[in-house]
Amino acid sequence: MPVFSSLELAGEFEDVYRAKVFLVESGEELYMVMLNPEDSKHKVQLPHLPEDLPSKSTCVLSGNPTIPGCVALLVEPFATVIWYIHVGDDHNEWVKHEYDIGTQVLDPPLDGKDHEKVPICSIAACQGKFYFNGRLSDIGVLELSPSATPVFSSLELAGEFEVVYRAKVFLVESGEELYMVMLVYRGFHYDETDYETRVYRMDFSEQPPRWRKAGDLAGGAFLLAPWYFGATCSAGELGLCEDCVYAFVPGDDEVSTCLKMSSVKDGWDDFVDVPAAHRALWILPTNP
Repeated sequence: MPVFSSLELAGEFEDVYRAKVFLVESGEELYMVMLNPEDSKHKVQLPHLPEDLPSKSTCVLSGNPTIPGCVALLVEPFATVIWYIHVGDDHNEWVKHEYDIGTQVLDPPLDGKDHEKVPICSIAACQGKFYFNGRLSDIGVLELSPSATPVFSSLELAGEFEVVYRAKVFLVESGEELYMVMLVYRGFHYDETDYETRVYRMDFSEQPPRWRKAGDLAGGAFLLAPWYFGATCSAGELGLCEDCVYAFVPGDDEVSTCLKMSSVKDGWDDFVDVPAAHRALWILPTNP
């Protein structure tokens, strides 16, 4: 009996906002498809993946998979490893690449080590490039071409911002614009709901580029989930609040599981209780 497990996916799928990637295991054979969850006949077949991947891996499309040049990128959540393939090329296979984009301090040390390699965390595709690990001062850039090895670089950004001591950062592509959502926590106490939502839009028209505070989301809604998943959808047609960020907050013994809604335009916050869960999975309509 086939076993399905999902990988989070962000990227355009024809006129679709977001799709899902499903791993389908049948016997000893493992194959992968990009599947429209509303129409199982609407899918793009991908080649055999030679290794099992963690379920928290992230998959990002560089653009429309029906257009030549589209790249599907898989990012492992713990190891500094990516897999990529040029979709639609019958002669291509998944390529594994171990990357090195620097080291960071381990505090406290782990297993006798006080440093570790920096992994890719938040990532989004915009205008054919992959942007990752966004900060106010710089952002990583990954370019994948059919004839070359992956090219990693860092883009220095203009502007001055206040120091942020504790925050979660999500990168989201919407309408061919790159956004950064920061959940800035108030103080150092442990409360996953006590944060301020800040949204910035990348202004590539200036050199060097800079993040600019977003006053709205062009009538859309951003959906966030653990492990740096960020997606966008049309709000009004789906019964969501326009210009709002929806973030899933996993529950524990002290905090109930909930969705926190934050209005980028008007500045209010609201909460919706949901069934207890440690993880969340957004499946968005492909024809809003």
